[in-house]
Amino acid sequence: MKKDLTTFLDFNKMDFRVGEVKEASLVEGSKNMILMLVDLGEDYGTVEILSGLAKFYTPEALIGNKYVFLANLEAKKIMGKDSNGMMLVADDPEKFRLFALDKNLKNGTVIR
Repeated sequence: MKKDLTTFLDFNKMDFRVGEVKEASLVEGSKNMILMLVDLGEDYGTVEILSGLAKFYTPEALIGNKYVFLANLEAKKIMGKDSNGMMLVADDPEKFRLFALDKNLKNGTVIR
């Protein structure tokens, strides 16, 4: 579904960063949620981010990999925990697909 146009000013408010998943675990009581500790670099540090990937990926498959995260998303309470950002995924109709980044990129690198 095509979305409405956004302004450059609104787009420019979004802070996309390279983040490295340092730890990941299943969220107790959920079939879908994974809790990740993500290093977003010097500006944000290490934050907790929840993502509904458990149907498609194991926590172990995420650890040590780098992905694109929306770092300045307002915190949202999910399963009683604060999620402090969002991992970007390709939303294929059959499966969320991750796109891992080069491991040589520095955590916190700005994505434009």
